[in-house]
Amino acid sequence: MPVTDIIAVLLIFAATGIIGLFITRLVNLPYSLILVGLGFVLALSVEAFGWDSGIRASNFQDLMLFVLLPVLIFEAAFSLDSKLLFRFMPNVLTLATIGLLVSTVATAVFIFYGIGHPGFPFIAALITGAVISATDPVAVVAQLKALNAPAELNVLIEGESLFNDATAIALFTILVGIGLGTVEADVTDGVIQFMKIFFGGVAVGVVMGYLFALTLHIFTVTLPGLILVTIVLSYGSFYIGEHFLHVSGIVAVLFAAIVFKKVAAGQLAELEPQVHHVWESIGFIANVFVFVLLGLVITVEMFTERWIAIALAIIAATLARTVAVYVSVWLNRVTVGQATDSRYPPIMIWGGLRGAVTIALVLSLPTELPYWWTIQSIGFGVVLFTLLVQATTNPWLVKKTLSKPTES
Repeated sequence: MPVTDIIAVLLIFAATGIIGLFITRLVNLPYSLILVGLGFVLALSVEAFGWDSGIRASNFQDLMLFVLLPVLIFEAAFSLDSKLLFRFMPNVLTLATIGLLVSTVATAVFIFYGIGHPGFPFIAALITGAVISATDPVAVVAQLKALNAPAELNVLIEGESLFNDATAIALFTILVGIGLGTVEADVTDGVIQFMKIFFGGVAVGVVMGYLFALTLHIFTVTLPGLILVTIVLSYGSFYIGEHFLHVSGIVAVLFAAIVFKKVAAGQLAELEPQVHHVWESIGFIANVFVFVLLGLVITVEMFTERWIAIALAIIAATLARTVAVYVSVWLNRVTVGQATDSRYPPIMIWGGLRGAVTIALVLSLPTELPYWWTIQSIGFGVVLFTLLVQATTNPWLVKKTLSKPTES
């Protein structure tokens, strides 16, 4: 696309975000849901006026993964309470690994037997389970902060999302390879490949975060300089991990942010609140683009042709999420980790929205898979359900649940 067209698209998306802010004053709906609706209206205008946004299924994944997700991940990881995160790290990792695997398998079994069609094999159900098990609690975390929910609940939900996105992407990559026949359906090989992708991302993030923290000793630390360093760190760690080393870019960004913040604590002491404010603004703008893009690529045909599969997936995802959360909480109680407040699991279950990662994954499905359209439709359907139903009712659930006394 010509540069002028790119600028025009950016301006239109930004203007859509501003319109969404006006609408939030008139209706009591989550901002993310309003943006999706406006994105859908924008998509209709593309057809009506022949306007070309330049967004295609072929470039949507790269736009989401390489442009928007790095800043969203870095902002979320950088803003997390480090002390609480390390305190609840066993809980977060249990939810993001064992919990996600339990959710993926449980969802797959339910969908496979529910659809019961020879054209939708079990590997297709497993891919679907991985896709719709990746949580994206942007709207929920904003609601929790507005409701002054406990900080540990924020850390559990947001921390899990950051880690389980990485787990879901790594698992999705392996399962798609099995579906295409390029990867052998061997559990041992799958585990080895997963460990390579995940812990390779950890290594990249730790090294990048440490090196960039050391650069702050070289020059006088100012706010503009810090912002520049952190932007290069977020995109650089993702790009090096994902593009050059073929490990998890999400994990790389996540650990880069955590390590950088810890190692550079002394240099960040006075400027950290201001850095947070700037990154909060960057994250807000990125979220506007994400949800407008989601609305832009939705089509009515997805729901009219695959509504039964979508309904089954919504039920499966909700039940599987319930099992995954309670299994994870029980494991932490009997092994390692902090005891989770008995009021939190219902909020963690209902607050497990799906969003950017789910959409990026379903749009990256190879069309060589005969069932790609069904999985893609399911992904869109589950995302819309979580935004329409779960995000809008979650504030009521939070108020009702947290008003109860903690069970001993």
